[in-house]
Amino acid sequence: MISNRTNIGFGLLLVLCLFSIAPAWAGGKGPAWDALPAAAMTDTGLARVIVGLTVADYDALAARSAQYKVVTPDEAPKNRAASKAADAALEAAIASSVNAVLASLPKSAYTVYRTYSALPFVAVAVNAKALEALQAEPGVTSIEVDAPIPLPLPVPSGSGAKGESGAASTAPPQLPTSGNLNWGPPKIGADTAWSRGYTGAGWTVAILDTGIRRTHEFFAGKTIVEACFSANSNCPGGTKTAYGPGSAVHYANTYTGYDHGTHCAGIATGNKADGTVAGVAKNANLIAVQVFSIIPDTTPWIGSYPSDQLAGLNYVYSLRGSTSIAAASMSLGGGAYSTPCDSASQKAGVDLLRSVNIATTIATGNDGYCSYISSPACISTAIAVGASTSGDGESYFNNWNPNLQTLFAPGSGIYSSTGASDTSYASWDGTSMATPHVAGTWAILRQNRPNDSVGTILSRVLAGGTPIVTGCGTGLSKPRVYIPAALEANASSTQLLPLLLDQ
Repeated sequence: MISNRTNIGFGLLLVLCLFSIAPAWAGGKGPAWDALPAAAMTDTGLARVIVGLTVADYDALAARSAQYKVVTPDEAPKNRAASKAADAALEAAIASSVNAVLASLPKSAYTVYRTYSALPFVAVAVNAKALEALQAEPGVTSIEVDAPIPLPLPVPSGSGAKGESGAASTAPPQLPTSGNLNWGPPKIGADTAWSRGYTGAGWTVAILDTGIRRTHEFFAGKTIVEACFSANSNCPGGTKTAYGPGSAVHYANTYTGYDHGTHCAGIATGNKADGTVAGVAKNANLIAVQVFSIIPDTTPWIGSYPSDQLAGLNYVYSLRGSTSIAAASMSLGGGAYSTPCDSASQKAGVDLLRSVNIATTIATGNDGYCSYISSPACISTAIAVGASTSGDGESYFNNWNPNLQTLFAPGSGIYSSTGASDTSYASWDGTSMATPHVAGTWAILRQNRPNDSVGTILSRVLAGGTPIVTGCGTGLSKPRVYIPAALEANASSTQLLPLLLDQ
């Protein structure tokens, strides 16, 4: 969620408003045909929907699969044959349910455009008769509109805090006295962690975003795993799905936000060879997952379909037996939510990753709300990340809700890699910039204690964080990440909190 871009226009605002109501349908049997938003319609007149399924023994099969946690760096992946068998059994059960539901639909009334190996959903484009049939099908648990989520509308760049006069000041943020040109990592104590040998080495951060410029100098020497999921067939080769080197390449610079993923990836794991700038987990590796499509419009733009986000989460889960994944970072979202949006399909992906000790960090949004945050950050089991300033104020653009936001991280004037060239950098503002700070933090803390659950690490982060009071005038606060304190957090002093957080 970047805040230094030019206005994308009324068309995006309309799409954002339409998306904000979509998750409300996910817990039931979907909307009437004439209530479907235009953003969910294909150029052939079909409607994109994500269908939740009843899968026989799903809970037991998923639990059997999830007993094989993410592989740690000192664990031999070759000994994970039982994990592959459990995953195959789960995938077969889901496929059986998909086939049963599709068999109940009128012929030529639908097109399947996304299936999932570990999550009980299928994404289909349907006509009115097929939608009606799905609503009547006993094996269908939910129908969710699948409309693209744009990168959030921009806000003026600045370092001011919410509630301060001149919050949108263009003055640069205060830089640290250490050598890192990016003030964020030193502010959260990453440099202190590095001096103790905790750099994220051996661990990997997944960035679900607009792709990556893998040849950028900031990523030199890193292992980078790539994948692409695009409902509009914008992956390399004009496909909906692609894997391997080059599959997560970002779009052309004619699209607003094209290099958003490159900036976020740099914040989490970047490391310039001369030492002048580094991300949080500077020796961690990357999984770059491109989950955005080109959306046709008067001025084409890039947006992310929830079905592709779900595919990205599913993909990260599939890699847990071969890659030591600390966290998945999602700097995207839209809408305004004051209560948990747990009917959203992405919750199943967040929960599945959490069950194998992988955190999902998600940006709260850049609208400056005082009672609302965006979806999917409003999922109760996600780590919802708000943005803070170098002076430990709430960034003026941050979306705040005391019951939904989890914590703060630096998000104003954050310096990182961009897609213009292999040596280009820029300072951007947004909760998008705050979110990968937390994902990188997770890699450092996993290196410190490789077998800790998401709830246990979160308890350490919350216990050791620096309180930041919201600028919304309520006097309420959330902690800003501070890694050294989280490293020192005594497990016995927070032993009840992880149990509550893992519920």
